[in-house]
Amino acid sequence: MFNGTVEEYENFLSFNDIRELLFARESESVVIDCYVNTYLFLPREENPDIFFEFWICGSRFKGDDKSKEQHFDYAFRKLDRAPNEFDLLFSSMHVGMNHWALLVIHIKEKEFHVYDSLRNKLRRDIPQYVEELKRYLKGKHIDAEKWPLRYPDPCPQQGLGDDCGIFTCKYMECLARRDIQDLPFSQDDMPYVRAKFVLHFIKAYFNAQERS
Repeated sequence: MFNGTVEEYENFLSFNDIRELLFARESESVVIDCYVNTYLFLPREENPDIFFEFWICGSRFKGDDKSKEQHFDYAFRKLDRAPNEFDLLFSSMHVGMNHWALLVIHIKEKEFHVYDSLRNKLRRDIPQYVEELKRYLKGKHIDAEKWPLRYPDPCPQQGLGDDCGIFTCKYMECLARRDIQDLPFSQDDMPYVRAKFVLHFIKAYFNAQERS
């Protein structure tokens, strides 16, 4: 029902993605990508005054240094302007064995921020990823070598479920919008948030079908 490309999106949701999203299963990268396309980019186009200038650089791909560099090349090639013209760059990271966290590049503040729903400042893969990104940015004439890595508060934390992908989406939404203060959500909100996402995705799909 949801397979295929919608309005030049690279992917859309399968029925299985919808079912797992609704019944609180683990969220895959396709859910995050679809959320960004339909929940952030389209509303930003319609109401630009309530959004900061942001872009998402995609999720981290595990692999050797060559594959990571290819990922960075792909992510930054997708930007519709120079990186220093944005306020925020988001990178949803697949860290550890099976966990999503959000890296935020504050271009104007010259800082890296990490929002992790299972916060553990001892995670070695996140600082390693940031160091790889710094080296890549230097090759693109952005000197981020001295930009600090911070773990800001507030940072809502998840419970025992598989909600890290949903938390990552909510972090992006709240940080991108000018009209949302702090991060006003918690684990208790997750069933409602999941249901709201499902309803939004279904509407977005049928709206796209009508336009085409």
